[in-house]
Amino acid sequence: MPNLRSRVEAILFVAEAPVTVDDLSEATGEDAAAVRRALKELDQATRDRGFVLREVGGGYRLWSHPDFREDVERHLLPPKHSISPASLETLAIVAYLQPVTKPEIESLRGVNVDGVMATLEERRMIKELGRKDVVGRPIIYGTTQLFLEAFGLRALDELPPLPEGAPRRVSGQVIAMPISAQRAEQVEQIHESVEGHEDEVPAHADAKLMHSVAQELADALDGL
Repeated sequence: MPNLRSRVEAILFVAEAPVTVDDLSEATGEDAAAVRRALKELDQATRDRGFVLREVGGGYRLWSHPDFREDVERHLLPPKHSISPASLETLAIVAYLQPVTKPEIESLRGVNVDGVMATLEERRMIKELGRKDVVGRPIIYGTTQLFLEAFGLRALDELPPLPEGAPRRVSGQVIAMPISAQRAEQVEQIHESVEGHEDEVPAHADAKLMHSVAQELADALDGL
């Protein structure tokens, strides 16, 4: 019979989502301690291969080697499919403040996010979690398992800490950073100029603003 390391590798090779130690133990009929030893052996054996073993999303999965990231991205992700600054800002807000509604996101970004949210849902980065029990019952959103995998996270608590003063959820409410009247006027002028073209414009920081609440979140996420 093949050794346990090879059996575990075969399971991970065909898995479409991270596989837990318990699931590997059940599939192989081996105890958890033996499975963990096999995972450790597999981790060491793949270090000079085109793929590596990673612990993400509460389980284990085979992943393309980070040294070959550019080659893989050129094959799978043509430039036209790269995530836009507007999408990254919106995704970061969802990641850090979830469960979050569109009105809450728009209160931080300052523009309509219908198109951006639809794109993120299509890419399976975010999903609907239900409806908020307030007037109008807006849909609430959160990130997906694919989001964790895409950013190499095992869980949301591995997100990098936010900068001092960045928006946070306090007692169920999104608390944004205070801005001066002058900067509020600048933001409003830019919002008026991009209305209806939200996903085509650069992030606020690229639009000659000194600072953007949403950009604080996006910068933290981009640092992964």
